[in-house]
Amino acid sequence: MIKNLVLALLITTTTALAQEQKKIQVTRYNYTLTTVAEIHKSDQTSTVEAILDINGDQSRFMNYNRYHLMESKINPNNSKEKKLEIAHNFGKGFNWIVYTDNAKTYFYSTIGDLKSFYSEDKNTIKWTILPEVKQWNDYKVQEATTTYGGREWTVLFTQEIPLQSGPYKFVNLPGLVVKAWDSENHYTFELLHSQKAETIWDIVELEKYEQISKDQVNKARNIDANKTYEQSLSEKGITIQNGPPELKAKKKTVQNPIERDF
Repeated sequence: MIKNLVLALLITTTTALAQEQKKIQVTRYNYTLTTVAEIHKSDQTSTVEAILDINGDQSRFMNYNRYHLMESKINPNNSKEKKLEIAHNFGKGFNWIVYTDNAKTYFYSTIGDLKSFYSEDKNTIKWTILPEVKQWNDYKVQEATTTYGGREWTVLFTQEIPLQSGPYKFVNLPGLVVKAWDSENHYTFELLHSQKAETIWDIVELEKYEQISKDQVNKARNIDANKTYEQSLSEKGITIQNGPPELKAKKKTVQNPIERDF
């Protein structure tokens, strides 16, 4: 019942601003993201598609399901059933978005009811680049490593695509990042293909996100992680009688966020 109500809200809510916006052409790099969603279930993974759109000196990396949902809400040709199908897929994958310009990265996320973002210098992540050149699929690549967000990362980047960009915040290497994974294999990004695409660049309602510091974001994450799912639902006015035991678990014992240094 709750899930159906949420889906109904998603498919009936429209954005007048987005309806007035026109599409622009971007270069789109499609990735898969394979994740371990729950900490203690490392053998259970899920895979979603993500998109990296390049618009001049700007980029946007986000869950394709989320973009598809936003686009469907302003598409008059989509039936109610089609919108419901798209909304059902919305819950799959990650809910954060990374924008970049020529100097900074902007990390947008939702923590409980808080929609917020923080910015960092694009060179915040420091890399160790290995000199060896090897082959990955159709590309000559090099390996680079870093520690960031409470994870140890390894990436493959190619100078054959001369973009200082990639999935997540991997945007300051001398070539496009085509693969990235953490030391526990909880998060793995892999490039699928690229193409020209038309997109509504401002389809995400960024004005609804509050800019705060990374320290404030981490504090909010810590508070939310120490709540049980039951508490979070109760704060939204939702009470579930005789719910499953999982509702009484603290989120931090279950969730496996990409940034866990809080």
